[in-house]
Amino acid sequence: MNKNELVTTRDYKPEDRNFILSTFLKGLRYGNDWFETIPSDIYFGFYHNVVEALLNLPDTKVKVACLLDDPEVILGYSVYSKEKLHWVFCKRAWRSIGIAKSLVPEEITTVTHLTAVGKSILKKHPNLHFNPFEMS
Repeated sequence: MNKNELVTTRDYKPEDRNFILSTFLKGLRYGNDWFETIPSDIYFGFYHNVVEALLNLPDTKVKVACLLDDPEVILGYSVYSKEKLHWVFCKRAWRSIGIAKSLVPEEITTVTHLTAVGKSILKKHPNLHFNPFEMS
């Protein structure tokens, strides 16, 4: 059995929120040189509110990849609204099998948050552009 056969997707549940907040905030902080320069207390104190507000927007959707046999175990997720991808995450041990790609809707044209890894992916997709000001 390969890893792909162990994975399914499901809709977001309120119990997922803490995991999403933690991985989004840490991923952006340590994956982006600019955010890493902001003192921790300022970054986490302020940006926590930004991510909370983003998750609370009526158009925001979260798609979760999880274990087929245990849907509570999150392997990855995407946060998006309409044509905007706000964040995609996949646990390191589950990368390179297409989970993140499967979580991103085809109609995405804009990326609102970018890490070094995301920047390299963005270069491969000329139809996508980065715009951190299009979060709503």
